[in-house]
Amino acid sequence: MSLKMSMPLVLMRFGYRRVLIYNTVFIGIMLVLFATIGPGTPVWLIVLQAFCFGFFSSLQYTSMNTLVYADVSESDTSMASTIASTVQQMSISFGVAVASLVATLFIPDRSNSEGSQLIHGVHQAFLILGGLTILSTLVFRELKNNDGDNVSQHNVIVPEGSHEMTVTSAATTP
Repeated sequence: MSLKMSMPLVLMRFGYRRVLIYNTVFIGIMLVLFATIGPGTPVWLIVLQAFCFGFFSSLQYTSMNTLVYADVSESDTSMASTIASTVQQMSISFGVAVASLVATLFIPDRSNSEGSQLIHGVHQAFLILGGLTILSTLVFRELKNNDGDNVSQHNVIVPEGSHEMTVTSAATTP
């Protein structure tokens, strides 16, 4: 919930392209880290991993959902919302299907397998899914550095009283 309050500041500071690329890598790393969970893993560490995964996932969905409206006129907002919702649901369904297929590849015959074989298969699936997630950053590399700036106010001249201030990204500040 604290992310929702700081989200505009994050996007203003770094811009959509940078946030989506780095955040997708973080999500991929978190998926890979789930492969390290075993019977001896402390509960606090599992909770911390789940919290971080939820944080970065929320950042991802919020960023993508707000970017959808960056270049949409007010009269097209309803249509854009419908399309965005449909695409998001399709993406989630596709993700569940791919995760299921990957897990099926690594889990031997479920009815005759031991628990350790199942866990090993799930760990392998997390490694592959984490790698695929990191690979998906290629989609966000297609964004231009200024895409969504009109929504995030990244690199936009903002009047402040009688003074003007340029908000710059971390890459352009010394």
